[in-house]
Amino acid sequence: MEFKYSAAPHLRQKLSTSGIMMHLTIGLLVVYAFGLYNAYRLGMDYLVNALILMATSIITALITEGLWALAHKENVIKYISHSFGWVTAIILTLMVPVNMEPYAIGVATFIAIFFAKLVFGGFGQNVFNPAAVGRAIIFASFAGSISADLVTTATPTQTIASSGWLLAGENLSSFLSDFGGIGGMLLGTYNGAIGETSTLLILLVGVYLAWREVIDWRVPVTYLGVIFLGSLVVGLSHGAGLEYAIFSIATGGAAFGAVFMLTDPVTNPNTRTGRIVFAVLAAIFTMLIHYMANLPEGVLYSILLANIFTPVIDKFFDGKQVLFEKKLLYSAIGSILVGVIAIGLMGLSLTPAESYRSINVPSGETMAIDGDYGDYKAELVSQDGNTYVISVRGFGLLDPDGVASSSGHTYSRNEFTITVDPDTQTITEFEFTTFGDTVGFGDECLEDNFLGQFIDTGLDGEVNCVSGATYTSESAIAAAKLALNGGVAYAKGGEIALSDDLSTYRAEVSDNGDGSYHVTVRGFGLVDPDGVASASGHTYSRNEFDITVSDGAIASIVFSTFGDTVGFGDKCQDQSYLDSYVGKTLDDSADLISAATYTSESVAAAAQAALSAAK
Repeated sequence: MEFKYSAAPHLRQKLSTSGIMMHLTIGLLVVYAFGLYNAYRLGMDYLVNALILMATSIITALITEGLWALAHKENVIKYISHSFGWVTAIILTLMVPVNMEPYAIGVATFIAIFFAKLVFGGFGQNVFNPAAVGRAIIFASFAGSISADLVTTATPTQTIASSGWLLAGENLSSFLSDFGGIGGMLLGTYNGAIGETSTLLILLVGVYLAWREVIDWRVPVTYLGVIFLGSLVVGLSHGAGLEYAIFSIATGGAAFGAVFMLTDPVTNPNTRTGRIVFAVLAAIFTMLIHYMANLPEGVLYSILLANIFTPVIDKFFDGKQVLFEKKLLYSAIGSILVGVIAIGLMGLSLTPAESYRSINVPSGETMAIDGDYGDYKAELVSQDGNTYVISVRGFGLLDPDGVASSSGHTYSRNEFTITVDPDTQTITEFEFTTFGDTVGFGDECLEDNFLGQFIDTGLDGEVNCVSGATYTSESAIAAAKLALNGGVAYAKGGEIALSDDLSTYRAEVSDNGDGSYHVTVRGFGLVDPDGVASASGHTYSRNEFDITVSDGAIASIVFSTFGDTVGFGDKCQDQSYLDSYVGKTLDDSADLISAATYTSESVAAAAQAALSAAK
């Protein structure tokens, strides 16, 4: 007779596998119910989409497993009922945003069930958590598969990731207030994945599942505890305090991953001590990805990375668990201390962001192209006819010297190539040529379904932002606006005819004899060199221009001496504004710059004087 030996513990459990999965399903559905409530708060369309996503995922899972059973000549109903594919489908659905396209979750569910589960031998044989694999597929391949008709907001992890994962003082308070404060973070009243927002509800469900012995309480307690204590060390060392530690476990799916994914008995170790070490590893990986890779999805990838170490952990802790109970206890405590210290040391290398720019505005909302996008500092790089290459400030933080610049941060730049039809004043081609924003989020704006919105759109048009990539979306809109304005990056303040009476500017012209003119005009700056106002009341500054005229039209104009108010009139020195005069005659009108009307008119007076002298 052959005897089989296994060093793993052999424990009796009250619940059968079916009973465990029944309780787990109930717990997941409770969390899903809250997700439906959050979706309903956004609107009926969101609620419907949340229901469609769940139905799509479950149906895909059941069909995939049913076909697998048929291919292997097994009873389909019996196989499906003992494979529990719907659990994977529910978990995966709870990990995606409510505005995800159904086809994306359908494909991800098939890959999760077929490649991460069935090909390994089915239920109980898989190496990686199938739901985590499915979510990773969505993150890597379907990040842009967001319904343009469903509007959500930026998530806390997306927002803080853009600030380097560390805010302190008033910046941290402002950040938390954008999402309802610590109370809002715990209750889940902010935007996020369908089932990952309400930390309090998830933990209550976790307590129930632990009481019913569906999950091992040591795993979520260790995982969240190590993250909390490590983040507390980081927070205290940088002036962020307890709020930062609470935030670290209350968002980004930490609680959901701890309760429903890390506790998966198939992909975590067999021994109690091994599970504690496993949870510590996952906690370290989570914060390592956050701090060093600056990615919001630290929980997801940490689970998959920890799964890799499960066989090693099992082998290390094989043996007589009861005999070495004290040594194993010391090992568990030691691993927890190592985890806390590791996270603390990683966090010490961080520098709190000097400022916080709230980006918790509707992400996916419709934005007017002719809106105010001055913060993006769009610049014309080059122009070839009606094709413009435009550089715009991105959201990626740059710090090439290792120290933040005097302004707090140096930002990346996004570059676009845009062609405009001069007859219809609409965009005919729109290309994202250089991407400088956050990979995994901003790069969703590289997709055709976003860029295609700009085609045949003019200044009076609107564009839907990509959910979770508001900043990058708006940088593209800022570029479109600049191109539609002919590469002129100023705010128009009306027009003035070059034939108007501009004599109050007292233009004086010097003819250089070669078609070029030096023109001085009265500026808006007050001058009183003698300390006493002149007899006329005031003496004004002078603005000077070098202007070339060809065939009765302006060929070039340069602001050679500026005498007006810095901060207002100096907007007219922008060469893109001055170039708007090129080709104009006395029969044309010129743009005025908002809040710089007087200086704008002095430019028009200089152009008028040069054109008149060239007659």
